[in-house]
Amino acid sequence: MKTLCIIPARQGSKAIKNKNIQILGREKLFIHSLKFAKKLKFVNQIVFTSDSNKYIKIASKIRNIYLSKRPKKFSTDRSLMIDVIKYELNKQRRIGNSFDFILILQPTCPFRKIKDFEKGFKIISNKKYDTVISISKTKEHPDRLKVFKNKKLINYNKNLSRENLKPRQSLEPIFIRSGSMYLFDVKLLDKNLIVGKNVYGIIVKEKYSINIDSKEDLVLARFYSKK
Repeated sequence: MKTLCIIPARQGSKAIKNKNIQILGREKLFIHSLKFAKKLKFVNQIVFTSDSNKYIKIASKIRNIYLSKRPKKFSTDRSLMIDVIKYELNKQRRIGNSFDFILILQPTCPFRKIKDFEKGFKIISNKKYDTVISISKTKEHPDRLKVFKNKKLINYNKNLSRENLKPRQSLEPIFIRSGSMYLFDVKLLDKNLIVGKNVYGIIVKEKYSINIDSKEDLVLARFYSKK
C-alpha cells in the first residue's frame, strides 16, 4: 500500500502576509511540514505544491521532495483543496506513480507527533475506515451558541426548546477538525470527497491543535516553539 503526501503552500494571505514563509523557530513555516513528512516511514512520495517560484526554490533545499508548480486557477482564495489534490495526483499518475492513500499536511499546522500518524496509517490500512483526521475539543459547546434571526437572539441548536443551563463539565464533548492530519483512501476522490463517511478521529491537544490562521495564532505557535 502506497501513500502520497501532499504539502500545499500558495503565496499570499489576507490575515498574515506571506503566512507560509513566516519564521517559526529557526525555519520558515512550510519547512516544518516538509521535514515532518520525511520522518514518516509509510509515505512513499512527498509533493510540495505551490504557485510561487520563491517557495519552490526554498523547498528545493530539502532532498527527495517532488516540487510542483501549480496553475493560478488552483491558487486563489476560492480554490478548493480537492482540485489541488486531483491535479497533483494526476500529475503523479502521468509519470507512472499510483497510490492507495493520500496524506495532506497543511503548513499552517506545524506541530505534530509521529506516533499519531503511525496510528492513523495502521487504522486506515485495515480498511474499516476511509478517512483518518486529527480533531481537538472545542472550547465552546454548540448548545451555548447563539445567532440573530429577525433581530432576535435565538439558539444556534434549533433542537433546543429552551436555554441549556447545564454546567460545562456535564455537556457532551464536542470536537472539531484541527487540520494537522487528513489521511484518506484515494478512491474518495472519485466521489469528489476528501473526508468520507467512515471517519476515525485522532484527538490532539494544546499545541498540536494549533492551526495558524491569524496573527494571534502565530504568536501562540511561536510561544510553543520556544518551549
